[in-house]
Amino acid sequence: MTDFSNLKTKYPDLIPIRMDFECGPGWEKVLDKYFGEVAVALPSGTRLRLERVYEKYGSLRVDAMPEGPVANLVHLALDKAEFLADSRSYRYCETCGEPASLRDKHWLYVACEAHANGAPPLPPDEGGIKLDGVAYEYDEGLDDLVVVTPRAKRPTGAKR
Repeated sequence: MTDFSNLKTKYPDLIPIRMDFECGPGWEKVLDKYFGEVAVALPSGTRLRLERVYEKYGSLRVDAMPEGPVANLVHLALDKAEFLADSRSYRYCETCGEPASLRDKHWLYVACEAHANGAPPLPPDEGGIKLDGVAYEYDEGLDDLVVVTPRAKRPTGAKR
C-alpha cells in the first residue's frame, strides 16, 4: 500500500488523511487527474465519500460518491472521471509510472518492460462506457472520452 501524501495534501477535502490506497505509486499521476476532475465537478460545499482506491484485474478502481443529493450532471462527471482513471491506468506502470501495458503472469497487472517480470504485453482492451444513454470510449491521443458512432448495418446479402 502507498501513502500518497502529496495527493492528500493537494486534495484535503477529497481524500481522508488516514486513507490507504491499495495500488502502487506509479499511478499517482492518474489519481491526480482523477481528483482534479472530481474537484471541478463537485459543487461547492459537497463532500466526497471516498471509500476505496485499489487495483483490480490490472486497472485502477475508485469507489467514491458525493455525500448528499447532487444534480445528475455531477454524477455523470464523477462517472466520467472514474472511467478515465480506469482507462489511463492501463497505460502507466503501477510501480514506476512509465508507459506500460497490461500483462498476465498468473494475475493481471500493468507494467513497463522493466517491471514486467518477463510477461509479454497483452493487446489493449478498447472497452467503453455508456453515460446517460450515450456510448463513449477512451481516446488516448485526446486523453478524454469520445462518442462512439454506431456503424451502419449492411443490408442482408450485401458483399464486403
